[in-house]
Amino acid sequence: MSTEVRDEVDIDEIELLTNVDFPQAINIDDWIPCQGQIFDSDDDAYNFYSSFAQRSGFSIRRHHVYRNTTDEGNPQTVYKREFVCHRSGVSKSVKVNELESQRKRKTSRCSCSARLVVAKETIGSEEKWVVIYFNNVHNHDLLDEKEVQFLPAYRNIPVVDQNRILMMYKAGCSINVTMRLLELKKGIDVGSLPFMDKDIRNFLQNQSGIDKQNDALDVLKLCKGLKELDDAFQYDYTIDENKKLEHIIWAFGDSIRAYESFGDVVVFDTTYRINRYDMPLGIWLGVDNHGNSVFFGCVLLRNEKISSFTWALKNFLAFVKGKNPQTILTDQDPSLKEAIANEFPNTKHAFCIWHILAKLPSWFSFVLGARYNDFKSEFFKVYHLDCEDDFEQYWKSMVAQFGLSNDIHIKLLYSLRQRWALAYLKDFFFAGMTTTGRSESINSYIKHFLDAKTSLTDFITRVGVAVQIRNQAGEEARMRQKYHNHLLKTSFPMEEHVASILTPYAFGLIQIEIELSTKYAATETNSGSFIVKHHTKDDGGRLVTWIEGQESIRCSCKEFEFSGILCRHAIRVLLMKNYFHIPSKYLPFRWRRESSLIPKSSHIVNNNDVSSAEFHSLIQCIEYESLKTKERKQIATKGLEDLIREIKGMSESHEDQIGLEVVPNNDECDVGIPVRTRSKGRPKGSKAKVVVEVVSNNDECDVGNPVRTKSKGRPKRSRPKGGVEAATKIRHCHIPNCGATGHDTRNCPNKRKHNDILPNESPNEFKKGWRNSSN
Repeated sequence: MSTEVRDEVDIDEIELLTNVDFPQAINIDDWIPCQGQIFDSDDDAYNFYSSFAQRSGFSIRRHHVYRNTTDEGNPQTVYKREFVCHRSGVSKSVKVNELESQRKRKTSRCSCSARLVVAKETIGSEEKWVVIYFNNVHNHDLLDEKEVQFLPAYRNIPVVDQNRILMMYKAGCSINVTMRLLELKKGIDVGSLPFMDKDIRNFLQNQSGIDKQNDALDVLKLCKGLKELDDAFQYDYTIDENKKLEHIIWAFGDSIRAYESFGDVVVFDTTYRINRYDMPLGIWLGVDNHGNSVFFGCVLLRNEKISSFTWALKNFLAFVKGKNPQTILTDQDPSLKEAIANEFPNTKHAFCIWHILAKLPSWFSFVLGARYNDFKSEFFKVYHLDCEDDFEQYWKSMVAQFGLSNDIHIKLLYSLRQRWALAYLKDFFFAGMTTTGRSESINSYIKHFLDAKTSLTDFITRVGVAVQIRNQAGEEARMRQKYHNHLLKTSFPMEEHVASILTPYAFGLIQIEIELSTKYAATETNSGSFIVKHHTKDDGGRLVTWIEGQESIRCSCKEFEFSGILCRHAIRVLLMKNYFHIPSKYLPFRWRRESSLIPKSSHIVNNNDVSSAEFHSLIQCIEYESLKTKERKQIATKGLEDLIREIKGMSESHEDQIGLEVVPNNDECDVGIPVRTRSKGRPKGSKAKVVVEVVSNNDECDVGNPVRTKSKGRPKRSRPKGGVEAATKIRHCHIPNCGATGHDTRNCPNKRKHNDILPNESPNEFKKGWRNSSN
């Protein structure tokens, strides 16, 4: 009688496989495991089951090993192996004394019982491995073919690619450029590599031009070709009196569809110039329900005049079918400010505080000297005030304290206070985007793809690549909300309810508020309202108004109006009223799981802009209404299944695939060489005026390359400097709402504050531009 020894192999110790070679003894067509199936080795059985798992939407790991200890010749002979679903078992409990020293990793294990067991048997004169047990019943959702590629088991870096990555790393290539080069080398689509950028980072850590003569013509042909392939793609341009390309604007179909869902808050950033003509680049972007930045459109302008910005805004509004954003964030450019006021009269226009903070040292360091750091601290306190009366009072006190009543910059900031101070912005929805941290990160991201000599054609092509990569990030986020279990921190049913409705990103934000609500006390007033205070404070607090018949709640901190996330003060009142669910109206659709992007343009052929918009609106309406109750979902699912069967039975027409290739030049046009001119003002003694001519998309002949643009204002080296600025080159921290000197993003004090959130009355967690609230 043999003694059975069972060893458990941890998932971190297994060899991750992607390209599986089937054994010759097995019919490849019959790829579903079955009891009695024979393999030459246990590795062949593992590879076969791994391939089946990948096709089915899950991954596997080696689990128990059974050894025969009575075999004197080889006491460790393995006679049985067990392979299980990657979600089998339960997460290991962490000791209390290890909580501070270990990261809190998310777990995906849910006691799934799916498994395959093989045992060694002698068949004839050979030893074979036979399937003695197979269970394919899962207690979790399986992933589709696009989502399964993000599982760790299938994100393996082949040896050939490892050598290439090391070579490009030595050459100084960034990880993003390395991934793109590997995609081009293999001839696959963007995002189709069997591994991700984080896998390259981990691997490296373990291993310690285009014809200038036809530039403008080529870019117009490229846009025309993209328009023919995808009717949702939009572009427009202008030429000047010399028939030189002046402005060009474009938006991909995916970007326009993203705007339909998440165009309520828009950042329009024009702070970077990245092509050979030094044209200002304008990027429209927003944030999706997973907290990821999404592109809405791009524009290249000749200059930064009012007429140029007006043209860009008008065309962008036409691209998105006249849908105005609720709020828009920009820098303090006066020309852009006037253009937005004219074109978006019903949109709240705010300034990015990041740009203001970046200017504080040059404005006040020389004037205040050693008192500058104290001034900056006071400025932050005033900026974060919620009440307009408090802002006015503390602003006057700060100005008097530092003797700045006659300072021109202080007067300018005060005159613009309604566009940057939070006290004047809390009534408007900003989705947490009160700074251009997202826009700055995207500009930095694009900078890795482009340089000062990038052609217009290559520029648009690479921006399209960036859009697709951002789309992939959204797909990964949607996969993760299925893949990861939520880590609940309280026993409130409210938290569990919210976790089932909101995306993991939005749930993480409101989870902080639910957890911190336990530190507050609510006192009902005679008027039926509530005063909510932190348990350590005797005065102050927030006023929460509650109308029970309407299930309406409003807090004086206005956090819900500002970010779409219900604040801790309102949650405390709901808990006091014995609410187990947050009312539906306070779980905005734009933060819910079902609020996802319309499918990519490569899967859709649009024949008409109007009908396409109506079609997408119907899809969103069906999705929104059907997910309210289980009964609605069942009816909608049955109806859609019948509709899909009917559509599949219809005849199919050829569907063109969308690409980013330049349409061949058929000698249709003759394009001139670009001329370098100034972008603002004119040479002394010259009275010539620039005539802007709008050209239709069907007339591309005789369009020359754009002229090189000079930035507005004084040249960089001609501005007089003094004080601290003259002594040294000031470097600023890029953490949102910081902008301080003396440190960088790696050791910023504000970055480390979130580690001390729970012990005290704590601000909201810093996440992608979310502000720090102290109440």
